[in-house]
Amino acid sequence: MTLWRERVPTWMKRDYWQGLCNIWAEERWQETSTIMKVNQAANLEANKHTSGSVFFVTHQFILEKELKRPPTFQEVFDKTHEKKGMDQYISNRAREVAESYSQ
Repeated sequence: MTLWRERVPTWMKRDYWQGLCNIWAEERWQETSTIMKVNQAANLEANKHTSGSVFFVTHQFILEKELKRPPTFQEVFDKTHEKKGMDQYISNRAREVAESYSQ
């Protein structure tokens, strides 16, 4: 953990980064992290989306500009859960959720 501790992001103050590193090094945080890793590995399709680090509200805003109207929930969901350039969902779970909203 000390190797990445020294790689301070250019956009963050060093003391803020050190504070975060101290929190992440705490035993309680490490235990929670381990539990979350196990949970995520147990269900690979859970919480999968294609929006990357872009907030969903940002996708909604972009869609609103493109469509010149507020997008529906289904349109935002499709934008964030379909494979790029394809009319195919990224997982069976995403397809099931989309189908449940269209009923």
